[in-house]
Amino acid sequence: MNVKYLWLMCGLLAVAFPCNAQEEQELGCIWYGQSHQIGNHWQNKADREPARALNNPDAEAVFARRCPVFYKEYKGASGQDELKLCCDENQIYAMDAGLSQADGVYSRCPTCTRNMGQTVCAMTCAKNHTLFLTPTNQILENGVEYVESIRYRLTDVTAEKVYNSCAGIQHTQTGRPAMDLGCGGFNAKTCSYRRWYEFMGDVSGDYVPFQITYVWSEDAEEGSQEQYLELFPLECGENYDDSYACACIDCEESCPLTEAPSGPEDPWQIAGLYGVTFIVSLILGLILAVVICWGSLGRTAPPSICMPTLFGEFFYVGFRAWGTFCAKHPVLVLALCSWAIAGISYGIRYMSITTDPVELWAGDQSQTRIEKDYFDQHFGPFYRNNQIFIKAINQSNFTHEAASGLLTFGPAYEYNFLKEVFELQEVIMKLGLDEGEGMDKICYAPVLLAGQTATVDDCLIQSIYGYFQHDMEKFNTTYEDNNGYTINYLNKLEDCLRVPMLEDCFGTYGGPIEPGVAVGGMPKVAVGDDPDYMMATGLVLTFLGKNQNDASKLEPSKKWEKLFVDYLRDYKSDRLDIAYSAERSIQDAIVELSEGEVGTVVISYVVMFIYVAIALGRIRSCCGFLRESRIMLAIGGIVIVLASVTCSLGFWGYMNVTTTMLAIEVIPFLVLAVGVDNIFIMVHTFQRLDHSRFETTHEAIGEAIGQVGPSILQTAGSEFACFAIGALSDMPAVKTFAMYAAAAILLDFLLQITAFVALMAIDERRVLDGRLDMLCCVRTKKKAKEEGPQDVGLLEQMFKNFYSPFLLSKPVKVTVLLIFTVITCLSLMVVPSIEKGLDQEMSMPKNSHVVKYFRYMVDLLAVGAPVYWVLKPGLNFSEQLQQNLICGGVECNNDSLSVQLYTQSRYPEITSLARPASSWLDDYIDWLAIIDCCKYNVTTNGFCLSNSKSDDCLPCEREFTENGLRPTPETFNKFLPYFLFDLPDAECAKAGRASYADAVIYTIDDEGMSTVQDTYFLQYSTTSTTSEEFYSQLREVRRIAGEINDMFVENQVDAEIFAYCVFYIYYEQYLTIWEDALFSLGLSLVAIFVVTLIITGLDITSALIVLFMVICILINMGGMMWAWSINLNAISLVNLVVCVGIGVEFVSHIVRSFKRAEGTAQERARHSLNVTGSSVLSGITLTKFAGIAVLGFSNSQVFQVFYFRMYLGIVLIGAAHGLILLPVLLSCMGPLKRMARASSAPPIAPTTTAT
Repeated sequence: MNVKYLWLMCGLLAVAFPCNAQEEQELGCIWYGQSHQIGNHWQNKADREPARALNNPDAEAVFARRCPVFYKEYKGASGQDELKLCCDENQIYAMDAGLSQADGVYSRCPTCTRNMGQTVCAMTCAKNHTLFLTPTNQILENGVEYVESIRYRLTDVTAEKVYNSCAGIQHTQTGRPAMDLGCGGFNAKTCSYRRWYEFMGDVSGDYVPFQITYVWSEDAEEGSQEQYLELFPLECGENYDDSYACACIDCEESCPLTEAPSGPEDPWQIAGLYGVTFIVSLILGLILAVVICWGSLGRTAPPSICMPTLFGEFFYVGFRAWGTFCAKHPVLVLALCSWAIAGISYGIRYMSITTDPVELWAGDQSQTRIEKDYFDQHFGPFYRNNQIFIKAINQSNFTHEAASGLLTFGPAYEYNFLKEVFELQEVIMKLGLDEGEGMDKICYAPVLLAGQTATVDDCLIQSIYGYFQHDMEKFNTTYEDNNGYTINYLNKLEDCLRVPMLEDCFGTYGGPIEPGVAVGGMPKVAVGDDPDYMMATGLVLTFLGKNQNDASKLEPSKKWEKLFVDYLRDYKSDRLDIAYSAERSIQDAIVELSEGEVGTVVISYVVMFIYVAIALGRIRSCCGFLRESRIMLAIGGIVIVLASVTCSLGFWGYMNVTTTMLAIEVIPFLVLAVGVDNIFIMVHTFQRLDHSRFETTHEAIGEAIGQVGPSILQTAGSEFACFAIGALSDMPAVKTFAMYAAAAILLDFLLQITAFVALMAIDERRVLDGRLDMLCCVRTKKKAKEEGPQDVGLLEQMFKNFYSPFLLSKPVKVTVLLIFTVITCLSLMVVPSIEKGLDQEMSMPKNSHVVKYFRYMVDLLAVGAPVYWVLKPGLNFSEQLQQNLICGGVECNNDSLSVQLYTQSRYPEITSLARPASSWLDDYIDWLAIIDCCKYNVTTNGFCLSNSKSDDCLPCEREFTENGLRPTPETFNKFLPYFLFDLPDAECAKAGRASYADAVIYTIDDEGMSTVQDTYFLQYSTTSTTSEEFYSQLREVRRIAGEINDMFVENQVDAEIFAYCVFYIYYEQYLTIWEDALFSLGLSLVAIFVVTLIITGLDITSALIVLFMVICILINMGGMMWAWSINLNAISLVNLVVCVGIGVEFVSHIVRSFKRAEGTAQERARHSLNVTGSSVLSGITLTKFAGIAVLGFSNSQVFQVFYFRMYLGIVLIGAAHGLILLPVLLSCMGPLKRMARASSAPPIAPTTTAT
């Protein structure tokens, strides 16, 4: 609210209300003519003579315009009667000037102003004054008698009707009722017709010439003979014969009958869950339970299954040949790989890292990003917001005795608390001033004149200290009034909190201090209602800074913001509990988050490395530790994994793809967890071989790679495909994460089947030569000999002797199937109930000051962010028909832009629009209608301020249409710049510089005529603090914008409007997050099915089993997200896509082992579980668990929730399905029918860890 508003009154000179003619009585006048001036006001000369003729044509024209009902009656039926009045021409001119001030607020509603005007006329000029007016006269020293005050007898019904006709008028600059300006110390909510009249008759104000005491008919004593003025004013929706009814925005009776917006339809629910999935899950669970129980009786044999392999030999032969080559030429392979790694990794120097939250969360082609860029390019970026939330540690209410009664104040207004807050504000206002880097250099000063240098007092600071004009002496002023009441700062606060647009309450910047921005923590009220600001528990200090599209020009702002943050970080107080944030704080927190997690990520890597180094070897004794360990091979494998990450960074650096620190930290962890699995599988498969069957080491290694290569290709291909699908996301942070991860996964696979194979060959030569691990120059006396297959490891023994017999026993299998059926069906029930969104504080480090700021914002923020309705070029604003599509006043269309926005604001609980939108068009038309507002310099023919008293400044020569409601096109185009340059004051409250200087973009031709291009209409929203509130608001404003654009199309206007708010860009994803999730996950499932189908040689059975298990894992992950309060957003969606890819690892190896085994289904399932299952547990589950567990100690909630919790869920749920459910399902299958070509490859030798 950067506007200089004004306390205007209704009648000011002489105020009363509408009047139909009463029976004329020759009772004389109470005044006639003017006697003298008191201040700026002329006083009326006392008179007791009858009305007399008005013989001034100009004054008669003014009277006819202002008082048409009286004029018509007094001129008689013929219109030729002599006009006799109780006022002369000077009084008529004074009356017109007073009503012109009222026009500045109430002229939007002609019926209101006509009602007001009639009673002003009755009081000022009516022939029968003495019937309802009683004067109190005084005599001047020169003997002239004048009227010092009057008693105005008025019926309550009349006054109430007049008040009601005006009560709905909106002040378009603020979106608040005009009665906020016109009822003295009361706002529209607390005003009444009596309070309104009493304010307008109070001579203590600046605009009332003498005291007008209203005497009400309902207070008259019984039997009183006094007469009261009784009039018959029209309702706001009615119109006088030569006038217009009030428009919809100002009069609800004039609004067309429209249905209230309903918002999104709530889905059918059962017990708080989506009804459809609830019923489907329940029925599916019952059916499966019956099938399981029936099958457990053994009355039907399981069907025979077919697992065909049509061209599996191709992959086996290819990988065997490739492995043999790499193992035979390890030095050459390592040299080539090192050169490739160096060349690709060099691209890191071109890599760019961003911490800009907009660049992280909004894609270039997203609608909100396009709209933001459009707004920034045309109107400039939104202000830089520096804010402090302050709560009182002492939360006790207190009272203050005042003339209006016993006032109760909240703890935010306790004297010592306020004093310390104001002292804090003064310190902040002085930050950097001595060094020439103060707030005056970077602040937003909305009412500063062109060429004027800003001072700190010109800066827009929203703080209740502004009610005291940042003057501690004013705040400390205390005295006792004539009635014995103590008058102090609390009385000032009472007035300003109730009516912030009192001129005495304006801040030093020249505009009002909005209570909804400056105080908070009031008791909750219904959406759209104003809270009781006097019960505030906290205060808000807001320092607005200028923003720039050119980031290089923001250095002064960032320097001051750093001073701001640094000072508040060290600030301590016994009374104040503060939370703060600068515009730069979020970016700083993102950097802090990334840097703060480096230690956590490094520890995670070290834990995985130690585990791999120990588990990879086949250590049998302490004496042979260095001979049997494979620490150097483990190091080499991990280096290869990290090299794949650096290559990914370098590759995308060459491609100029921006990334984030979060991606750089998480991707190595992810790729390490995935890549280590392959290391285990390749090494253990090689160890399981009967080396005596092979003449050379490289042939044995080639055989191992031939056996496991297809399986590794299957998992790597699935993961690559899933990450590639994740790269389809429109969110840059997610998209780049997926792109970098996909490239790292692919490069890791390529390096592992080349460089790591070469390292295996070199390490095996070391073993055969009897050299020690890590001490290659030291050779033992005893050389290693070629061995047969490695003995069964401890873990595999446990599986074989204990776990497999237990799991595959009939009772346990039935129990497992029933438990997984129940869990999966329950998960399916709750998946649609997963909440969407990402809490703001979750994206910050726990110890960041921004986290506390977000929490206090929920408690203390009382008004929502501004919504800008941006209207693109396409309208000719100077034409009345096109004005009618936009404006909200008289003669405007009932479906105009302003009317639609007003109608929507009446349902804030649905639309989240708290107030009607401001409208520069309506204010410009009203401004032009007041003769003294538009002025030009006769010497320069240029612009003059409306409050200029220069003799060279004269009223503009304006022309209006026949009905007088609108300016002609020439007038409109010529004086629009004047309106946008003019500052509001008492005479011209609707001048547009403060409110609209930035809202209208126009061009001026050679003849000085302006043409409006882009413009916006500002509207405040309700308070939004959660993701759901923000995306619901975005959905509603897009619906409203669509309806307005439809209206443009219907009227054949080539214009377009959209709603912009600085926060929308972060929440657009949630409007389509479910559709995006289903699409991405669907593509991922299709991808793994296709990859598995191809790698298994078109074995559709194996592909379907893998697909089914991954779907089950995915459904149970959804259930875990619901139970663990993990919201659905872009980060969790990518993790779900990752879950699909990693889920294949837990399933595919066991399915492949089951397929190659011999015997019954029970025997094959036991074999695959014993051999491959133990490898899955040691090489996949434990490896990932070791790294993931460390993330639980992260300082970042993003790491804890979306990486620790979700990755832990992926590992545990994947392991449960792969090691528990899958073997049970496989054991229930019938005899295996083979349709495979003969293969020279022996069955897969499952790997295990010698533990």
